Formats: sequence, C-alpha cells, structure tokens
Amino acid sequence: MTDKMAELFKDPEHARTYAERPKKIVPGFDGLHRIMAQLIAEASPANTLVVGGGGGLELKTLIDALPEGRFCAVDPSAEMVAQGKAYLGDPASVDWIEGYVFDAPETRFDAATCMLTLHFVPDDGAKLETLKAIHSRLKPGAPFVMAHISIDKNDPASDRQFDRYIRFSSDSGLDPEILEKAHQRVRTQLNCVGPARDEQLLHEAGFSGIEAVFQGLSWRGWAAYA
Repeated sequence: MTDKMAELFKDPEHARTYAERPKKIVPGFDGLHRIMAQLIAEASPANTLVVGGGGGLELKTLIDALPEGRFCAVDPSAEMVAQGKAYLGDPASVDWIEGYVFDAPETRFDAATCMLTLHFVPDDGAKLETLKAIHSRLKPGAPFVMAHISIDKNDPASDRQFDRYIRFSSDSGLDPEILEKAHQRVRTQLNCVGPARDEQLLHEAGFSGIEAVFQGLSWRGWAAYA
C-alpha cells in the first residue's frame, strides 16, 4: 500500500464513514458478500481468517452465516479496527489484530477471505507474499475467497474501465468531492492488476481449484483452495 493510501485509512473520518461507501462503488456489493459467505460456509469452518477485516462489513455477513464460528480479523489501521469493533458491537467471536497477514497466528485456519484489499498491495513481490502468507495459514483444501478491483493499467482499455467505475459511483450518489479524490487515487495510487495476473498470483501462491465467482464491471471475485 502506498504511503498516501495508508494515511487515508488512518483518517478517523474516512474510517467512520467507511461502511456507507462500498455499496456505492461496487456493483452488486450485497450479492458479492452473500456469495463469499456461501462459499466459506461450504467448509463449515470453526475458525476463519479475515484479511483486511477492519470496517467489519464482511465480518457482519460471515458472523450471520456462521454464528458458531470464530474469526481472526487482521487490518493495519487502528482506526479501521476501531470502526469495525463499533460497527459490530465488538463481538466475542472476533479476535482483532492490528497489523498485516504476516502478524496473524500461524494457526491452520479452516477458511480465509480478503475482500476489497489486495488491490492496495503492490505487485512487486508483495502481492505474492501476501497470498503465500494466507495460503500457509490454511488447512489443506480450505477455501479462500478474494475480491477487489481488477484492471490492468497497461491495457489501453483501462481508461474506459476506470471511467465506468467513476460513473457507477457518481450515479450511486457518492459525494462529488469524495468522488473526485477517489478518481485521482484509483488511477495513480491503486495497485490493481488485471484478472489474468490475479489468477496467476493465486496459482503461484499454491492455490488450486481457482474459480471466478463474481464480476461487477471491473470488480471481480475468486474462490480458490489451499
């Protein structure tokens, strides 16, 4: 994650208002979360690793789907962790870790998620190392669901894809000032890669059974297995 993006998630106001934004920028956001929970629940996991879990949105869906489960939520932003606790009411079933996936216990989890997070991680080896760290913390065959914006910035079509992202957010009623700032961030600071590269990284990290399970414009989701 770039320094500017890291600072954004340390902004208390950004953290406080986080919950209202994903539905406005991700087409089919509620459906994406239902798909995530369904695929994770197939394994009947007792413990699930939630990477980038600050904010609490995917945790809310997972807790509802798996009321008897336990969750380890990892996020590098203290402000986002605090927001997640406030959003969820700080349930006893969630263990919070302020840090990165490398700071998570090396417990073999039954399942893992990484939602709207990996596009912040540079593809300079850091994306692969992040995925390898998730893989190493999963039991063999455990499901992993990830989703994020997937655009190859080197593709001539990327300008059109980013424009569609901005248009969708605008039509969803996102505040124009917030939208303008977001427009600049996604084009210059977001570390997204295209779908082929996302799938290649999953393969290189050791995952198998890789399956595309969601697409809303350039937002994509995959299921894979350790």
